[in-house]
Amino acid sequence: MNEPDIIADNSLNPVNTQTWVNGRHIVRCVKVIQETHDVKTFCFMSQTPIMFFFKPGQFVTLELNIGGEQVMRSYTMSSSPSVPYSFSITVKRQKHGLVSNWLHDNLRVDDELAVHGPIGNFNCMDHPTEKALFLSGCVGITPVMSMTRWWYDTNSTVDMKFIHSAQTPKDIIFLKELELMSSRIDNFDLSIICERYDIVESWHGYQGFLTQQLLTLIAPDVLQREIYCCGPEPYMKAVRQMLSDIGFDMSRYHEESFGETPPDAIEEAEESAELAQIADELPQPGFCVEFIEEGMSVTVLETETVHTASTKLGIHVPKACGMGICGSCKVKLLSGNVNMEHNGGISEEEIDEGYILSCCSKPIDDVSIET
Repeated sequence: MNEPDIIADNSLNPVNTQTWVNGRHIVRCVKVIQETHDVKTFCFMSQTPIMFFFKPGQFVTLELNIGGEQVMRSYTMSSSPSVPYSFSITVKRQKHGLVSNWLHDNLRVDDELAVHGPIGNFNCMDHPTEKALFLSGCVGITPVMSMTRWWYDTNSTVDMKFIHSAQTPKDIIFLKELELMSSRIDNFDLSIICERYDIVESWHGYQGFLTQQLLTLIAPDVLQREIYCCGPEPYMKAVRQMLSDIGFDMSRYHEESFGETPPDAIEEAEESAELAQIADELPQPGFCVEFIEEGMSVTVLETETVHTASTKLGIHVPKACGMGICGSCKVKLLSGNVNMEHNGGISEEEIDEGYILSCCSKPIDDVSIET
């Protein structure tokens, strides 16, 4: 029998796939999933095939135009890099949330936007372990869900305990998927705590709040576990106190928090004016911050940041988190030195190239800046 002729077909050529690197990228919304009554998941892909590799638990910063103003906001990715051609964020509608409400009301399939990232120190790759305890409250479930999905998809043998706190049963995000994972593997133990439930709701899980007694009941070996925690600040504060009280090694505790509460432009302007007035009144030593492109400079106190200097001069430098997490306030340090205490919002390569995060960089001598 003669072998069939092989016909070249360009459509079968392998895709020239690129790999995601930290920076600015245009992505397209490909799916919107209604998770709960006030939570949606937005899934994104690139027009050109990109492998979205990131460390589970990391975040991206969205660059949006809302009402004619540029707004930057950071969101943890809830998806896992084990599904590499797309990534997802899961967003809860906030009562006064500018961005969360805009996303829920306006972002549709096929819409495009710019994202910056990925970045972040809160992840399970930089803090590996054989025994993990996930503690989450409300939408703080997103980064630990990314970690859980990663270990589940990669058939990891990590012993996982997952404790999530929600207001009511209808507020539990990813419940069906969590229950599926719990039913399929024996190294994933799921516990859900609901603050309350309505008469018409059926709930057979834990009720109330996470307490020290409940924590040690669910995870009696808590002292031997690596803990990954995310949720509202009061929740995480309570967790830290519980762990401190039982003598937990806090070097094995890792947390992430994002709040959609950046300073309002008016409040920031008023605060800046007050700071400028105080700076003029107090005879304290300071350092000169010069913005080369704008041809402007100002003296700041040793306790003030480069971003404070820009605000005093009316120079717009984007800022979202204010804690050195999101990376949106990045500027280039041309001369001088600063003390920068960031939380993962900038890479070592960017630091080597001379970049700093203005929100968490305090001059230690006279500096010049390129915005």
